[in-house]
Amino acid sequence: MTRSDKLLSLEQLRSLETEAEFQTRVVTVARLAGWKVYAIPDSRRATIAGYPDLTMWRGTRLIFAELKRDKGRLSPAQVEVLDDLRKIPCAEVYVWRPNEWTDIRKALQ
Repeated sequence: MTRSDKLLSLEQLRSLETEAEFQTRVVTVARLAGWKVYAIPDSRRATIAGYPDLTMWRGTRLIFAELKRDKGRLSPAQVEVLDDLRKIPCAEVYVWRPNEWTDIRKALQ
């Protein structure tokens, strides 16, 4: 086995990443792009069940983003809250997963 055979692919690395690590990556990129970011420190203590992980704003844009692992599922409360937020005309509402990294970066540019 060569040294390069021991290196993990990007997909393998993503599969090892926790949701908290993924959130840190998204928040870092957002802040570097000039977004103000509010992240719920512990979603179990949120005052509204199902509220998205991130609320971000920059200029006239407002983003609500729920972060999930590639195979993670939304709870019924999350579905309800995200559907309600989609009714706000200026809001962009996303469910972001690590395998959508290219789309996430585009949304934050």
